[in-house]
Amino acid sequence: MLPARSKRYASVNGEIPREQLTSGWQLMLMVLVVLTLLYVVFPKKALMQRLYDLDMLDDLSMSYVQNMYRADTRNTDVALLLARHQAQEMGPIDLEKMVWPHLRSKDMRQREIARTLLLSAFLRQFNDATSPAERARLSARVAEVIRLAMNDRMSADLAHSYAKLAYQAGLIELGDQLLETFDAELTIAELEQLAYAAMGRQDYARASYYFMLARARSTDLTSMRRYYQLGVNAYMAGGKYKEALDTAERHLGRLRSDRLTLRYLIKLALAAGNPALASYYARQLVFRLPVEGRAP
Repeated sequence: MLPARSKRYASVNGEIPREQLTSGWQLMLMVLVVLTLLYVVFPKKALMQRLYDLDMLDDLSMSYVQNMYRADTRNTDVALLLARHQAQEMGPIDLEKMVWPHLRSKDMRQREIARTLLLSAFLRQFNDATSPAERARLSARVAEVIRLAMNDRMSADLAHSYAKLAYQAGLIELGDQLLETFDAELTIAELEQLAYAAMGRQDYARASYYFMLARARSTDLTSMRRYYQLGVNAYMAGGKYKEALDTAERHLGRLRSDRLTLRYLIKLALAAGNPALASYYARQLVFRLPVEGRAP
């Protein structure tokens, strides 16, 4: 037996009614169930974290991220993920514009990623900048990033990179402040490198500071002596004899009983035109007198 619908003729009985497979509310319910299952199986944060952990995104994953970004350009995770994987293909100015709005994210991890991407954008722009106006704009942007980071957590490597960028941008004081904030993470080799860089800028006080910090962190006598003398000689190189003598006395510490250091100090005092101080150190060397108070 054929169903009643198959016996009807459109020309005789009018339009054949369509059989309804499901109602509108049932369809909406099915969509809601599917979306809920997808959310449970692939939570958004977990999915984003998996994408963050990938060094490279395949075409499907990249398409997924791009579609998410088109749907919501204010989504920080999506914007940073897309920027990170397209950083080399994007122009540095476009990269900066894309990342900048997320620099003040409440999530520390996101702030660190934003600063890392901005560092890349800034370095490329500085290399290409030809006009003073463009360099001034970049310097202002770099200064803003550093000031925002001063009271925040930042990896030592990123802090050092931004300090070098600050020096390149002419922001010497900001670069110094940044390194002072994060200098606990600096190795002795990095301190020495920064000291020589400061010498190249004729910033003798900063160079001495880094050399003396390396001296304080040294554990063997030879290294302590070497960095101590470098720290004092930094001032001497700039003709700052008083500062050199003051620094030598202030940072002497356990080197006060070191014969090689005392011989160095005698020569230093004579070179600085202070024979009384040279005589003081000579007495310490020859007679091994106990030290009372400060040097004259």
